[in-house]
Amino acid sequence: MFHKSCIRIGLIALVFVPPGALAIEPSGPSAPVRLEIVNATAASRLACQLVLAHFVTQDLAPISAGDETVVLLSRDVDEGTLIYQSDGGRRMAVENILCGLAGNWRATRADLNIAELRAGQRANMRIVCARPETFSCQTNGAAQ
Repeated sequence: MFHKSCIRIGLIALVFVPPGALAIEPSGPSAPVRLEIVNATAASRLACQLVLAHFVTQDLAPISAGDETVVLLSRDVDEGTLIYQSDGGRRMAVENILCGLAGNWRATRADLNIAELRAGQRANMRIVCARPETFSCQTNGAAQ
């Protein structure tokens, strides 16, 4: 009895969702952007994760000490939304990019500041993650 009434309430609520309230795949004009993430730690691997729309996450390949990776995104020209598309996959809005030390990710993770990419102030951004005393990730260089 309880189960059936919950389903009915859910279906009724779905009918009253205003048009445009459900998330759709970004489809407007976009421009390519490039994000370089550098692991400047002495000996630790870096683990990074894209947090995408719809509660989806995408792990990037671990970045060895002294190495870097490039994340190719596109920026919605109208809204400034950053968009990630895996090989042949769906285009998804990027909410956050988190990086931390692979051996202690939860305690060291940092939210990368990609606001300048969203705002269109840069087409290329280089973020260096280091651990002089505590782990942090900082933008490197002037706007491009």
